[in-house]
Amino acid sequence: MTTFCKFIAVILHKLSGGALFFSSGRFAATIAKVSLPLFSIRTIPASRLVAALAASAFLWFSGNLAASAEKASVFYEDALKRFERDDMEGAVLQLKNSIQQDNKLLAAHMLLGKALTRSGDLRGAEAAFEEALKQGVSRAEVALPLGRIYIALGKAAMALDRFPAVGMAQSMQGAVLAMRGTAHFELGNVREAARMFEEARRVDPNSAIPLIEEIPTLLQSGQKDRARAYAAKAIQLAPDNAAAWNMQASVLHDAFDAKGALEAYNKALMLDSRHVDARVARAALLIDVKRDAEAIKDLEYLDIAAPGEPRAAYLRGLLASRKGDAAGVKRHFGEAASVLDSYAGTWLNNREQLLMLVALAHHGLGNLQKSREYLEILIARNPKSDPARKLLASIFVQMRDYARATPLLETLKNTFPDDPQIQFQLGTVYLSQKRYLIATEFLERASAKLGTPEASRALAMSQISLGRDEVAQATLEKLLATNPRDFESGMALAGLYKRRNLPQKALQTAEAMVRQAPANPALLNFMGTIKGANRDFKGARAAYEQVLSKSPNFRPSILNLVKLDEAEGQFENGRRRLTQILAKEAGDVDALYELGMLERSAGRADQALKHLKKASDSPRRDTRAGLALVDLQLSLKQPDQALATAKELASKFPYELSMQLALARSYIALGDRANARSVLQGTTRLAEFDADVQVVIGRMQLEADNPDGAAYNIQKALQGRADDFGALLLSVDVEARRKDTAKTDAALRLLGAKYPNRAETALAVAGVAMLRGQYGAAITSYQAALAREESWRCAGPLVQAYFTAGEPGKAVALLDGWVKKRPDDRLALKTLAEAQFRAGQLQAARLNYERAFKSDPDDAAALNNYANLLVKLNDPGALAAAEKALKLEPGNSNYAGTLGWILVQQGKVDAGLRHLREARLRNPANAENRYHLAFALSKIGRKAEAKDELTAAIAANPSVGSADEVGRLKKELGL
Repeated sequence: MTTFCKFIAVILHKLSGGALFFSSGRFAATIAKVSLPLFSIRTIPASRLVAALAASAFLWFSGNLAASAEKASVFYEDALKRFERDDMEGAVLQLKNSIQQDNKLLAAHMLLGKALTRSGDLRGAEAAFEEALKQGVSRAEVALPLGRIYIALGKAAMALDRFPAVGMAQSMQGAVLAMRGTAHFELGNVREAARMFEEARRVDPNSAIPLIEEIPTLLQSGQKDRARAYAAKAIQLAPDNAAAWNMQASVLHDAFDAKGALEAYNKALMLDSRHVDARVARAALLIDVKRDAEAIKDLEYLDIAAPGEPRAAYLRGLLASRKGDAAGVKRHFGEAASVLDSYAGTWLNNREQLLMLVALAHHGLGNLQKSREYLEILIARNPKSDPARKLLASIFVQMRDYARATPLLETLKNTFPDDPQIQFQLGTVYLSQKRYLIATEFLERASAKLGTPEASRALAMSQISLGRDEVAQATLEKLLATNPRDFESGMALAGLYKRRNLPQKALQTAEAMVRQAPANPALLNFMGTIKGANRDFKGARAAYEQVLSKSPNFRPSILNLVKLDEAEGQFENGRRRLTQILAKEAGDVDALYELGMLERSAGRADQALKHLKKASDSPRRDTRAGLALVDLQLSLKQPDQALATAKELASKFPYELSMQLALARSYIALGDRANARSVLQGTTRLAEFDADVQVVIGRMQLEADNPDGAAYNIQKALQGRADDFGALLLSVDVEARRKDTAKTDAALRLLGAKYPNRAETALAVAGVAMLRGQYGAAITSYQAALAREESWRCAGPLVQAYFTAGEPGKAVALLDGWVKKRPDDRLALKTLAEAQFRAGQLQAARLNYERAFKSDPDDAAALNNYANLLVKLNDPGALAAAEKALKLEPGNSNYAGTLGWILVQQGKVDAGLRHLREARLRNPANAENRYHLAFALSKIGRKAEAKDELTAAIAANPSVGSADEVGRLKKELGL
């Protein structure tokens, strides 16, 4: 083969602080001029397979031993030494041993990911980093290595989705932005890639990484002069960086400067012999210049360092072709091509009539999913097939797949503007999406043409959602008067009466329906729910039991009894009822959901998670379990898991307001404010003029650092309900956040004029005063709020204000008096103990903590604070308290840091180091933990690592630790 062209491929090269790079080589013309994302496919030679099997046997036997944190640490330290001397196989083996002993050792999971990456096992590395993230390692720690692995494995969208630059430490933002630029480029988003790279250079102008990442994209887009300039600057900024030299080589290679390119590749490999990308590119160039013997040496190195590397396989194919080795060409090109997965369409897919026929058959059988699949194939072939589009739209509505139904119905509406069925379906979809104004418009038209109760009821629901309760009530009363047995309208009317605070009318309507059909269990059950809503639990229970006496298996009443059991703390009764249902049908979504909620109320979070996850994963399109799962995951401080759940829900129900709010809450919990704001912008449209919902969204906008967005929510809320208290209260916070003194004062005056006697008004005044540093005025307003409403939400801020104002004695006095009047208020008692601790009243604090523990011995936060108190008192019991706190919440980085530091202070440095490393990985922004880790590392002689940690700690918080202690450690480490 004599004709050559440019071929760009991707390979991940991850060292400590490494980056994702592209290389440019001139390969033979058997591949077109395209860029293909390739990845290493891990294969194990026979000799290494034997070693792996031996290791597996060792791990199996060791797995039968008791897990040992001490052994895990010994294995980890040995693995770290092996990693540092480039013994990846030994490091991986010891890390697996370490994890076998202690699966919670975060540092081992992280180092395993790095070692597997370096050895070329990208899928294994991905799994290791994913497990590290699952175990609680900070997203900031895995963002770059895992993001780059995603890109190398052809999952660039996941890199963008999971690792935004927002919320990252300033020192990391440039690298993460550059990684995102590469991901965007991989996905074809060239403009967004350029914007990311530009932002990366702006954020970190002294780093070579953004330049190195962008050079391949510049070469591919023909910006060769710019690529050359960036390569020169990268070498200037990082003359000892192998990646920078690899990019310089790529630029020269692209310019046909073979001599200069080879020199640059040689320099890159001299700095880092493991640089796979440079090794592949040099081999390609050597083949181009017909220095096959030298190329073979590089390929032999790659056989060991990166087995299964598809570009190496392709190069071996080129060499085989030069020798006329047809079998070799086939074998090697086949290996390279194995990453492609392409399938042609089937015979059926080319025949529209048969596709429509089979779709109709499946629809008639109720196989909606299968019918949908055939219709989508048909419409892809013929987008103008109206029968197929209409049937598909109706299927989407039936499946509540409103995201797909909406654009299809809107297109059909333009083709058939007077079709009442299309209007009714559109109204139904918009109603489900809470787009009430447009839903009402379509339902009014459909109702007028169809004249059916279904259309009128749907119209009433839309009117209710718009706050037009009186109009909706008249519509439903008319329907019920026309047909007293229209129970669906009757139930809607009773619910509306309840909403309008007319409980007797609601109950009368329910009882009237029961008189119409006294044997109807659904109506009896409904009457029970109305009684329960009126707080008549005894009457509600009697109604449900009456249903079950006639229909023992009527599930709605069983589930409602479970809710009553939960409300009244009769958890075992509720479990028994639900267990009986699940014994008959293990996947019953309603029972699983209710069991999850009951277990959450009972304080059994692990069981609640299990049941809610199973319910949420059900094919049934029921959002309750998913939303409850998001709430629970957020309450358990599992934002990554909550985000994954919320994304799945939002993809299934893109126009469901509750789904979008759950997604926004998850983004906020992760610190990803940009994505949260984007989601909230959409929810604002969906909420229309619902004042209550707009206020909720506005509060979330403030959490997402978007006061302008919150101001718009206030405007929409006040349009829906003039002088709404929540909106006026929110306006104070918005203007305060904007730091507009005049508008803040105006908002306070308006709130005070409309609602002068509410405690929240005084709290708002106090909050503004605190922001302005007017502590005396704030205390006065907090005292006024407390006088209006003697509640903890008023007392708690007053305590904090006393401390902020430098009056800890008053805070302690207030809490002491509060606790004396309310001896059962455990929160106040623990707050008193903490206040006494902060005020220096250590013995009094100790006594009150111990009082609190008598009634609540498993409060992890209080135990952690108590441990710190005991350290101050030189009490050896600090260790036990810290151990218990961490055992109760094993993923809490603060508790791990407390325990680790206590162990180090007690001379148990190795044991303490494990917990300090865990704390640092879970929360790298905590300067105190990093300082303590530096101290411990210095103790065991790991000076370089200690120096890095102390430098990071001081950068994060210059006042970390006492000046004398930090000064001594700096001197010891040569800082």
